[in-house]
Amino acid sequence: MSTSKLKTLFIIIDRKNTDKLTQSLATCGVNYQHEVFALGTARTGFLEVIGIGETDKMLVVGTIKSEQVDMVRHLLETEFGFSKAGSGIAFTVPISAVGGQASLYILAGSPMNLGGKE
Repeated sequence: MSTSKLKTLFIIIDRKNTDKLTQSLATCGVNYQHEVFALGTARTGFLEVIGIGETDKMLVVGTIKSEQVDMVRHLLETEFGFSKAGSGIAFTVPISAVGGQASLYILAGSPMNLGGKE
């Protein structure tokens, strides 16, 4: 397992859709999901421009393998309407290092390979 294959996924979505989202993400292989109530400090005008200005939101953070990004993008567009303004925001950040092999396998959702071979 290599960190170059992992990304941290960030999604901002209406709170009312959080449970459906996290269940759907789990079926797509998004691991180690966390839900966080978000409180923004950006100006209202900016929030409206990026489509998150009016309702209560939730930040969902998880880890995903690079090859699963397109599947998650398709899910967000078809099931949650992310192609429409105001429905949510999603982006990934590459993971370049983690604190140990066990952490890497946990984040990747892979069983620990004790033999040392992938």
